[in-house]
Amino acid sequence: MNIYFLSSRYPPDFIGGGEWSTKYIAEALASLGESVTVLTGSKYGKTEVVNGVRVIRDSKLWGLWDKPLFEERKSRIISNKLKDIMPQDADIIHAHDFRSALVLSKLDQKNKFVTVRDYAPICGTTNNMLYDGSSCNGCYWNNVLFKCHRVKEASIVRKPFRVWQYKYNLRFRTNVYEHIENHIYISQALKDRVSTRLKIPRTSVVIPNPVGDDWMSPIKESGRDPLIVYAGTVQSYKGLFFLIDAFEKTVRKFPEVKLELIGNGELETFKSYCAKKDLTEKVIFSGKRDHDYARQKFDEAWIIVQPSLWEEPFGRTAIEGMARGRAVVASSIGGLKNIVDKSCGELVSPRNSDELSEKLLEILLDNEKRQAMGKMGRKKVEEDYGSKIIGEKYLDFYRSRINQ
Repeated sequence: MNIYFLSSRYPPDFIGGGEWSTKYIAEALASLGESVTVLTGSKYGKTEVVNGVRVIRDSKLWGLWDKPLFEERKSRIISNKLKDIMPQDADIIHAHDFRSALVLSKLDQKNKFVTVRDYAPICGTTNNMLYDGSSCNGCYWNNVLFKCHRVKEASIVRKPFRVWQYKYNLRFRTNVYEHIENHIYISQALKDRVSTRLKIPRTSVVIPNPVGDDWMSPIKESGRDPLIVYAGTVQSYKGLFFLIDAFEKTVRKFPEVKLELIGNGELETFKSYCAKKDLTEKVIFSGKRDHDYARQKFDEAWIIVQPSLWEEPFGRTAIEGMARGRAVVASSIGGLKNIVDKSCGELVSPRNSDELSEKLLEILLDNEKRQAMGKMGRKKVEEDYGSKIIGEKYLDFYRSRINQ
């Protein structure tokens, strides 16, 4: 098959885990013998072949990740540019982020597919989250004006523009997703949430994000010193205040343990919070680091923690921790609850620092249990999240749909 991926960004140019997932899937399909081309935005035009995938980086598509006031107008403009690049021999044209999906809706192509990676079909901000980290029940005026986290954080000048963006553009998005027939959701939790406010196609499937082969090298022994690692955005909606509270309780009973936070965000806010709790010497703020650094720290860690308050659509940190043979403690919410179970870690109630501390201590103090969880987590990743396994699931879905 001639498969074309449409992606706003593509590694090494990326925004988050979605772009890495797109890369892993494209390369898996290429390794299975398919012809795969990625069309993506770039400041400078360049075409290259990377691990069997032809990557066309075109400056005409650089605006794919803009945040326009009028998404439909912007999508029409980019789709007209894309027509000059898009060949007519595509068996599959597959959008891998929501802005690419909006553009795809304006193309006269058959066999359109979209991977749904966030809440864009039902939420103007894509996060479906209120300012306190809780889940939003819809873009009602009361929510958008007074509770939306993106509106709440905006300056007074920007607030009306954000309100307009989220209320106006959502109607266009909803229409787009209802008329692209082939949906892939990255978790059952995401599909369930989207389906509460959108009529999704009956044929929609759940295919999780893959783990890259670079995370699947042989497992290493944990470091000698007890270490808990968090990797992700350093923001309150990620549950970090509760994590620090839980860590404070954990340190009282296990003084040797340290916590490392990898990622950018409100670093000064959380550094100050740690200082108030006399944890400055126990909590390491590493800032934004590359994948190699994260893998190294995951290998040193005893536990990987992901204490989110919001409904993570997936939970890449959890599966990467499992891939490195580490026990995982995560919030029982969103996609995380579809990944972590008792065999490989612990799920805890969001916002419950006592429960979080209790589970961290249980695993820290029980070496046999910790190692068993790590081995089961790695086994689960090998069986369910390997890139070729996910690539085969994509192929199965393509074949089932284009033969209809």
